[in-house]
Amino acid sequence: MIDAVSSSTTSSTTSSTTSATSSTEVLGKEDFLKLLVTQLENQDPLEPTDNTEFVAQLAQFSTLEGITNLNDTMDTVSTNISSMQKWSLSDLIDKSVKYEGNKFSYSGSSVDLGYTLDSDASTVTVSIYDSSGNLVKKVDQGAEEAGTYEISWDGTDDSGNASESGTYKISISAADANGDSVGTTTYVTGKVSSVTYGSDETAISVGSSTITQDEILEIY
Repeated sequence: MIDAVSSSTTSSTTSSTTSATSSTEVLGKEDFLKLLVTQLENQDPLEPTDNTEFVAQLAQFSTLEGITNLNDTMDTVSTNISSMQKWSLSDLIDKSVKYEGNKFSYSGSSVDLGYTLDSDASTVTVSIYDSSGNLVKKVDQGAEEAGTYEISWDGTDDSGNASESGTYKISISAADANGDSVGTTTYVTGKVSSVTYGSDETAISVGSSTITQDEILEIY
């Protein structure tokens, strides 16, 4: 604790502290040191600062400086870790990843897709639509239990004709024995074409979709 020893010193110190506090709203180690030096300069020669109290004040300053230095070190470590994570994501380019979504790109090769049923279903229908919303293919999967299923689309429509390259969408319709809708989640597998670093998060391009690192479920 620092005690003021005169009204003039108190006024000067208070003014300085108020100014520093109003501008930074935080009492830093430099402000703390200034207050300590001001106390020593204005102490009463006949009643100097008690050694025990002075040592306690120095300990407070040392603790404050240590915390400040630790915060600076942690900021540096955090920045380095973030930089390493960004560069490591570049290894995803040309690798296939699985993520939650319903849009995917078709370019002539079979596409791996998937879906999850929240509960048992008596009927499950898989539908593929083109970018204009036209139904391309519809497949009846029959009854399926709750769980995750993998499917592959070879690019043919309901007539067996090959579809053009482009962006498509998968949709799952499921119902239980009572005809009530069953919750579903669709998954897409695609190859990473690029990784774009942003200030907030990194954008990963997979076909016609853009995802984040947190959305990736599997890497092949």
